[in-house]
Amino acid sequence: MRILLVTFSELLPTTLLSILNPELECCAIVVDEPERAKQILEDNPLTNIIYPFYELKDCADNFYYDCIVFATPFWEFPNVANIEKWGLPKKLLVSVPSIHTPENFYIERALRYYKEHAAEFEMFATGSSFVHNALDTKKFTLKLFNFGHSSQDLYYSYKIAKYLLHEAGGGSYIKYALIGFFPHHIYYDESKAVSQNCRQLQYAIALNDIHNFWLPIEKYKSLFHPEFLNIKMPFESEMNRITPLPETVEHITLPGRLAAREQIDSWKERSYPETFKEIVKILDDYLTLCEENNVRPIVFCTPMTYGYMKHFDKKILDAYHYVLRMAQEKHPHAVFFDGWRLQDFSDDDFVDVNHMNIQGAAKFSAILNSIIEGLEQ
Repeated sequence: MRILLVTFSELLPTTLLSILNPELECCAIVVDEPERAKQILEDNPLTNIIYPFYELKDCADNFYYDCIVFATPFWEFPNVANIEKWGLPKKLLVSVPSIHTPENFYIERALRYYKEHAAEFEMFATGSSFVHNALDTKKFTLKLFNFGHSSQDLYYSYKIAKYLLHEAGGGSYIKYALIGFFPHHIYYDESKAVSQNCRQLQYAIALNDIHNFWLPIEKYKSLFHPEFLNIKMPFESEMNRITPLPETVEHITLPGRLAAREQIDSWKERSYPETFKEIVKILDDYLTLCEENNVRPIVFCTPMTYGYMKHFDKKILDAYHYVLRMAQEKHPHAVFFDGWRLQDFSDDDFVDVNHMNIQGAAKFSAILNSIIEGLEQ
C-alpha cells in the first residue's frame, strides 16, 4: 500500500522499524521538525520526502496514496478528530500507535488470560470505560472478569462475549453477563469515530475484526509489521481485575465539573444515527447469545454526575429507554438496571463528570452484587 505518513520526528525510528510494515511505500512523511527527522534517518532515502506539518494539506492534495496514516501517541488521537477542519479526507484516515504499549494489546491479553483461567470465573462484564471504572471485582460474591475498556462499543462487547462463550471455555462456567449499555451508545460505532480510530488495532489483533471500518481487515493489518501484530505481551497482575482501580480516591476537579456539557457534546463526533438499527440488532443478538448458553444477562448503565445527566440530550435518552423496553419485552429473562436512577451518589463518587472513582465503584458494585445475590436465591 502507498501511504502518506504523519508523525513526530522522534517517533520515526519506532514507527518505521517496528510498527509499520517495511513493505509500505511512503509518498511523503509529514513531521513536526523536518531537519531533526532527516538527522534521525541520516542517509535513508526517505529523507527526500520529508515535509513540515504546515504543508500537510498540500501533501494530501498533491500526492497519490491509499490512506493517510497518523502515527502518534494515544493522547494525541482525539486531536486527529479535527482532520476535516484541515481539509483532509476523513474516509482515508488511519490512526496507528507509534510506540509499544500494553494498551495496544490489552484485548488480546485479556482474552488470552481468560481462556487460560476460564474455570475461575462465573461472570464477565463488557462495555466502555464507564464499565471499567465502575466495577470493583472485590465487591462481588461471584468471581468477575471485567472486560470493560475505553470506548468499547456494543458490537465489540458482543464479539468478546461470543468468544468467551464459544471459544474460550466460558460457556461451561459463566452464570451472568454484565452488559454495560449506555444512552450514548445507541448511535455509537467505534469503527467510524475518527477520535477512536486507533483502537481498531486492539480488535484486529484479538478478534481479527474491525467491524464497519472503511478499510477491510486484511488491508488494515497489512499496514503493520507482521512481528508487531504477533507480539504476545506477558500478563500483568491486574489482568484478572482483582484490583482494577487506583488505590487512592480521585475526586472530580473544578474544571471537571465545568466540563459536563463539553463531555456530552464530545459524543456528537462519535454519533452515527444510521447505526441505530444495527445497535438494536446487536443488543438482541447479545441477549439471545446469553439465553442460548444459559447465561443470565444483566444490562446496566452506571451512575453519572447530576450535572451530566441534567444536560444530556432528552431525545437520545428517550430513544435509549425505547430500545430497552423493546429488548425487555422480547427477552423477559434478562435483567435491566438503570444506574442513572440511583439517588445516593454525589460528585464525590466520580473522577470526572461521567467516570466513577474507586469510592463510587465500591458503592455501585455493592448494589449490583445485591441484585445478583437476589437472583441466586
